[in-house]
Amino acid sequence: MHTHLNEKNISPKDWWEAAREKKLAAIAITEHAEYDPGFAYSKLIELKPKNIILIPGMEAKTSAGHLLVFGTNKSLYSLPKLQQINVPIEEALEIVQRNGLLASFSHPYGYKADSTCLILGEAKTKQLLKKYRAGTEYYNGMLGSANNFIFATQWIKKLYNFFDFAEKSRAGKAFMIAGRSGKIKRKLEEISQETLERVRKGMIFSKNAAFITAGSDAHYPRSIGTAVVKLKKRPHSEKEFLEMIRGEEIIWAGPNIYAREPVDKLRKKELLEGLRYITAKKVKKKMKKPKIARKIRKKMRIKRIKKKFKALR
Repeated sequence: MHTHLNEKNISPKDWWEAAREKKLAAIAITEHAEYDPGFAYSKLIELKPKNIILIPGMEAKTSAGHLLVFGTNKSLYSLPKLQQINVPIEEALEIVQRNGLLASFSHPYGYKADSTCLILGEAKTKQLLKKYRAGTEYYNGMLGSANNFIFATQWIKKLYNFFDFAEKSRAGKAFMIAGRSGKIKRKLEEISQETLERVRKGMIFSKNAAFITAGSDAHYPRSIGTAVVKLKKRPHSEKEFLEMIRGEEIIWAGPNIYAREPVDKLRKKELLEGLRYITAKKVKKKMKKPKIARKIRKKMRIKRIKKKFKALR
């Protein structure tokens, strides 16, 4: 219930092939509001297989973070206010309510820039859930697979193991890299634990929602279907699917335990983008530091030049 197409220029053919491989009965396209969600839907509906339901949706960018919106037909995309960047959250939820749509807060404990609980706080988010009968994303595949981003691939494993070796070995101490290696290793572990905590908090918070959703948050075909909702029976239409979600006819929500490979092996590009997302907050905090360092280095160079100039005189 959470996928993208246009943002990474994915081929509709590859997108559908991934959905077929995972044997999905239904799938939602929830392109970001700024990447023309209506166009993403129109490209996919042209190639839609007969045995898979395509749920029209979008990921609205509201004043309180990302909001997944689902409908039963393309009329959803004729509501321009929902595609407005930073649309006031209550205005977006009122539009959803008036038009008989379904809304679910994306990754409620993702990161400050896009997650409702971290922008508004739990108390205000609970009020909105109750007032508008909205849902929350119980499990987000991008966050849920974060440990895979960090530890489950060979090239990152080798890097982690090197840091572990350097921290403990005599050679590491002799070349004075043990301290740095230990720091990097601990930082990777810290990111992993922090991300798991965000997933856990999102799951616990979902008990306050009128209903729950789960989705892979796939930006590439290989990630499609890594997180799913399993219903009590197979739906036969978009309307029936959304009614079953709203009616809480859910057997399972979370990682795709029904697939042969529950969490797919991802390519380096996908892993790096995942790491960039889950470390975004930390990176932003440190962005100003290099500028200060450059100014200090510049002043020191000027002083050295002045000293040399005086010596020549």
